[in-house]
Amino acid sequence: MLSKIVGKDSERSLKVVILTPFRGPGNLPAVYVTPEKTATINGYVEFESTEDIKGGDLDLAFRVKSEARWVRQYGQTTVVYHSKDVLQRQAWKVPITHPHPGTVGAQKTRFPFEVVLDPNTPSSIAGRRGWLNYRFTATLQRRFPRRNMTFKQDVWTFSTCLSPPNVDYIPNPHVYAGVWESHLPFVCSLPSENIHLGQRVPLTIRFDPFLPSSGHHGQELVVTSAIVKLKQYTRLWHRWNVKTETKEVLTTSVSDGWLQTADGLQRTLFVDIPQAPRLSCTTFTRPVQKTHVLKLIMQVKTPSMTDKDARELRIEMEVNVTGPRPPTDMPLESLPPYSEVWEGPEDGDDSS
Repeated sequence: MLSKIVGKDSERSLKVVILTPFRGPGNLPAVYVTPEKTATINGYVEFESTEDIKGGDLDLAFRVKSEARWVRQYGQTTVVYHSKDVLQRQAWKVPITHPHPGTVGAQKTRFPFEVVLDPNTPSSIAGRRGWLNYRFTATLQRRFPRRNMTFKQDVWTFSTCLSPPNVDYIPNPHVYAGVWESHLPFVCSLPSENIHLGQRVPLTIRFDPFLPSSGHHGQELVVTSAIVKLKQYTRLWHRWNVKTETKEVLTTSVSDGWLQTADGLQRTLFVDIPQAPRLSCTTFTRPVQKTHVLKLIMQVKTPSMTDKDARELRIEMEVNVTGPRPPTDMPLESLPPYSEVWEGPEDGDDSS
């Protein structure tokens, strides 16, 4: 398990240990929030000292916080916008031995804790200007000029709206249908509007023949190129300002394998959805919002047209990105020690 020495020597230590077999991005301990079961975070805080030291209470705090921070330049003036919202909090007084007031006795104390998470709690986000994290902070209070002993431990949370697998479950497909430029009927579908991190999603596109009213009736449809994109839209909020950002988290080219036919065509493309932290789950908190759109952009024509004359057909489908279901196979017991505070890459919400 992970331990961290906090102080000037190895005679004092303070740590927070999360009891979970799962690991998230950055090797953080991970927990899963599912619709059918109340999610909890279990662990313990441990304090050890080989001698009496000056100190007071040992506090343990937990909070879930959504936060946004960005900078704008107005001429020669720099303005920092910073907003935050604490979604859940809990605090404990850890019992430790005090032989005298203001003195913490030599001891090894372990204090177990449990946090019951809100069932609507969102997934963790690691962004450059907007983030949402779950953090435990253990603090041994010490008077000036001594510095407090502090240990921080982040927990990566995957919150999913997906129900357990059920052989009798019939999904409700997410369908987008239309008639392109009054000529070409099409239907684009996903198994569901909910897609989870790391999922391989089948995207099916079907074209009917050109309409009789179309000047292209009876002609073959030629697809010269196709690109699948997943875009993430970030909205950062402050009571005096709002910042929006766009990030292209996925681009897949599918230019080959399209049949040339006048009888309509259907093809299923498989889209590999990225993992966190590159992709954040769809989130709606006051400081940070994340929404997502899956796009299929095609260049189409008829045989009588040149490639230069091909026209763009664009299909955009709003999707809800959710956390994955918990793994069915438990990890091996010989996992490496997990990391403490998130220091990995962000989801890159820095494009405009």
